[in-house]
Formats: sequence, structure tokens, C-alpha cells
Amino acid sequence: MNEQSQPSYEFGPFSLNAGKRLLLRNGEPVALAPKVLETLLALIGNRERVVTKDELLRQVWGDTIVEEGGLARNVSLLRKILGEKPDDHQYIVTVPARGYRFVADVRERSQEGESSGAHAPAVLERDRPTRGLSARRWLVLGGLAALGVGILTFVLRPVRATDTGRTAITSLAVLPLDNLSGDPAQEYLADGMTEALITDLGKFGSVRVIARASVMKYKRPQASPTTVARELGVQAVVTGSVLRSGDRVQITSHLNYLDSDRQTWDDSHERDVHDVLTLQREVTAAIADQLRGGPAAPGQARLGTLPRVNPAAYDSVLRARYLSDRTTDADTQAAIALLERAVALDPGFAVAYADLAAAYVTRLTFVTPEETGDLEQKAFAAAEKALLLDRDLPEAYLARGDLLWTHSHRFAHERAVQEFRRAVGLNPNSDQAHRRLARVYVHVGFFEEALEHAAKALSINPSNAQALNSRAQALLWMGKDEEALAILTSIPGPVLPELVEANTAFALLRLGRREEAWVQLRLALRKYPNDPSGALPGLEAMLLAESEPLKAQELIEKVAKRKAVNPAHHAAYFAACAWARMQRAEEAVEYLREAAETGFPCYYLFAHDPNLDPIRQDPRFQAFLADMQKRSESLRKALFLDRK
Repeated sequence: MNEQSQPSYEFGPFSLNAGKRLLLRNGEPVALAPKVLETLLALIGNRERVVTKDELLRQVWGDTIVEEGGLARNVSLLRKILGEKPDDHQYIVTVPARGYRFVADVRERSQEGESSGAHAPAVLERDRPTRGLSARRWLVLGGLAALGVGILTFVLRPVRATDTGRTAITSLAVLPLDNLSGDPAQEYLADGMTEALITDLGKFGSVRVIARASVMKYKRPQASPTTVARELGVQAVVTGSVLRSGDRVQITSHLNYLDSDRQTWDDSHERDVHDVLTLQREVTAAIADQLRGGPAAPGQARLGTLPRVNPAAYDSVLRARYLSDRTTDADTQAAIALLERAVALDPGFAVAYADLAAAYVTRLTFVTPEETGDLEQKAFAAAEKALLLDRDLPEAYLARGDLLWTHSHRFAHERAVQEFRRAVGLNPNSDQAHRRLARVYVHVGFFEEALEHAAKALSINPSNAQALNSRAQALLWMGKDEEALAILTSIPGPVLPELVEANTAFALLRLGRREEAWVQLRLALRKYPNDPSGALPGLEAMLLAESEPLKAQELIEKVAKRKAVNPAHHAAYFAACAWARMQRAEEAVEYLREAAETGFPCYYLFAHDPNLDPIRQDPRFQAFLADMQKRSESLRKALFLDRK
């Protein structure tokens, strides 16, 4: 059937052109996902009868295997778009155990009739308004036929998340939203919306929200939402889609419960693209309201009211976030360019400034110490601007904390912790904030606290490699070498690879597995022959200290010339251990002081590492250790005032 021969339908304020696949409300186009539109056409085209679920599945999806829940979500979304209320279905009714029927009055017109100019359109037999049974009568009759009067009362009772006896939802995953635009270039929009929902829902501390990195593998999943929920260990999963049409953006969301007795909840929100931030927050609030008890008052207050945003600036931010996942130097520079464009287009866009600060901090890992000053100034300025515009942006506090924990700021542990704690207070589900706290605590020797925050980060994002690294370092420096080794050999991806390799060899050496340590080190040196951190040469010096002291000293000279910025304190510690194994106390203490002054004042490790035993009785080492103990006690009091 060609477009000209297909009819159009009018019902209420709506007009549906079957040939053009276009729905109008009071003459204005309504954005509909393709499958939702096909569902509407199928129901209207068969409005004289009940359309079974199997018929709808075949007519809308064809041979594609779709769960019945997918059809229910489609119908629920269609009802929402048509403006139906939960207890008054004026367009579509559900006939229990059978299917659905379209019950509104419909006037059908042929395309030829529409194009006949001033003549009145010809009225076919089917053009006469169809007076369907009322929605309530259809529900009653269908319920009587299928279930009986007693069960009907239960079926009609709306299921609410706050019903007595319902288990509270305390864990949740938001799966990547589908891009319904049909344009792969718009994929970043769906990914950006996904991240926004995860971030905003994470601000409700009563619910554990799985981090974005752990859910991206479920993009276009083959598994059902319940299967995904089991794999992620959560009670509910949010699925949905994003559709951008011109200046309108629509987000459709579904809340799928692991508990099969709970009905799937569906909703749809649409706004002008200038109000996209408010749209994100509306969806967040709607989902939060479905969780038992709804959002807590502090979290609700943090949602706040949001300003309008320049669409091009928002577009640049989403594209930059899409690039930032890869964290290469080229991608980081491209992200910075996009974010600088965003703040130029919209000087009031706080999120853009926060992301720009974070991008500048990331770039610090790719530049020499001589280049850091300008980047740090830019990063601080961007973070301060973000906080000036919005004091409740966790990302801005993370960027500020990262900047404080650098060489140029003498690794201000206490101040950095304050920034990271502020970020956790604003977003308790930020795995990035928890893993940063773990990183600082492990470097100052507060291992129990480091393990606590690493565990929190990993419960939110099991793939957070930096949290795994902090957990491994805490165990290693506590002397739990076997446990540390098991984690070090399982850390995925290029996360400080030279340091991970060096720590692996360090653990093998302390376990007395010297030959294995050499094998590990040689493999690492082949992979990273120009280690800028100096960690690998430092570890090699440790292995050669007793057998070839002159060669070990040459390697320590290489450590002294290292170019990396932040990881260099580990190389200083390995060099100190090498000098200690050569029984050179003065040189060893010199490198220990350097490690402590550049971010690694780890008193517990200095006091217990067997590698330092050859100089442990030396007065210079004992004086250094006494000073480290006082500093450690003072820092602990400052950081944990509420603990005895």
C-alpha cells in the first residue's frame, strides 16, 4: 500500500497520518519512537476488536524475538504520550489475559479525500465515528471473562512503589539509553544522558547506583533486564531511550525490577533542547519517586532549579565526555578544545567549567614539569568558576582536590581529602571520589581507611582499576604480599602500568621469589623501556644492590633524572630501599625524605618494610622515623577529629 492510499485517523486532539507515519497534537508534531508509532497504528487499525498480545508482537516486531514486557512498555509509553491518566484509559484499555483495544471515537479519512480541495471529504462506511465501549466497561467485561469479579479488584488496583510490604530499592543500575534518532553521530547524546541519570541518581545516598563504566558493556544488551540485574547484583535496572527531533528532546525510561512480582514502571518526558538539564533532572526525580520512600530531602534539595543551556555548548560537553573515556593525549586535547568552546558559547554553564577543569588535570599526566604551571592555573580557574556558578558540583571538587595533590602544591593531603569528602557528600555514589580518598589514605599509611574507600568504589564500579590499585598497594604495604600480588596481576587496562609492574616485582621479591621478580621486571622493561616515573629502574637497583652495587648506583642516577610528575615518589622509595640494601644509610634516608616530601609520607611502611632492616639501627634513620611518626599522628588527628 503506497503513501497516498493509506488513511489518516482523527481522535480527540490527535491526527495520525498512516502514510507519512506522523502523529499531530492540535496540529503540532509529536515525537514518537518507531515501534511506539507502529503499536498505535496496529491498535487503531483493528479498533473494532481486542488485539491480542501475540498479534501485536508479530505486527510490530515481525520475526524479532521480543519479551512481552517490551510490548507492555510500548503501550505504557503510548498511554503517557496520549495523556491518559493511570485510572482513566480513554484511548487504550487492557483486557486481562488477552490483549489491548483502542476505544476512543475515531474518524478515518482517505488520503484522496484530504486532497480534494474545497469539496467535503467523502465519508466511507468506516468514516462514521466508532462508538467504542468506555474504558471502564471494557476493563470490567474483560476482567469478568478472564479472572472473575474477586480478582478484578486486585487487577485494577494501581501498584505503587510505596505499597506496604514492598521491599525498598537500595541498589540500581542505569543501562545505556538507546539512540532512537537513527543517526550514529547522535550516539554521544544517548551516552551523555545515561551518565547524567547515573550521576543525579547517585546523589540519593540511600540507593547504590552502579557506575557508568560498569554498565557500558550492556549497550544494546542481548540479556533481559532481570538477567543484567542479577549479574550486577542490583534490585532494579533502568532502561530507556533518547530521541532528538529538531529542538525537542524526549527521554523514555523503564524501571525493571528483579522481583518478578513487581510491575515494570514506564515514563516519558520531553522538553526543548535549551531545557535539557531540567529534562534530565525531571527524569531523575520521576525514577527516584518510584523507589521506596522517594528521594531524601537533602538530595531533593540538591536537584534544585536549573538554568537554560545553550544547545551547542551542551552538545560540545557531551562530545567531550565521549572523548574523555579514552584518556589518550590526543583525545584529551580534543576534549579540552570542545570544552573551551562550550564555556565560550555559554559562560554560565557550570558543568562545562567543571569538566574543563578535570580535562586540564588529566592533561597534566602527559606534559613535562615545566609545562604544568600554565595548565594548573587554568584548571584552578575553571574549577573556581564552576563552583561560583554552582556550589554543588561534585566534579569541581574532584578537580580541585586532584590539583592540591600535586608536586607544585606539595601534596596537600589534608586539603585534598577535604575536597574529595565534599564530593562524596554531594554524590555518595561517586566511585571516583571514593577511589581518590583511597589513593590519599594509602600514601599516608592509613590503610584501613584506604581499604574502606576502595571497597566502596569497587562496589559502585567493579571495573575501577585505580581503586583496585589502591587496594593492592594498601595490602602490599601492610605486609600482606600474597593478597596484594593476586590483585596486582589482575588489574585491567593501562593504569599507571610501570608502577603496577614495579609493585608486582616488589611483592615477588618480598615473598622470596627473586627469580620470578627478575622475570617480571625484564618483561616490564621490554614493554616500557623509557619509564618516565623511574619506578622500574628503581626496582632494578633493589634487585642488584647486593650483587652488583655499582650498577645499582648507576640505575639510581637514572631515577634522579626521571621526568614524571606525580608517580615519582615511588621511584624515590625504591631507590631508598636499594641504598639500604647496600647499607648506605645516609643516601637511603635522603631518598626516604624525598619520597615523604613528594606525596609518600608512609610511616607504617617505613617502620615495617624488611628492605630497610639493614639501616634500621642507624641514628639517622631512627631520627627520620621518629619525625615521620609525629607527622603521621598529627595528620591522623587532623583528618579524623571524630575518632578517638
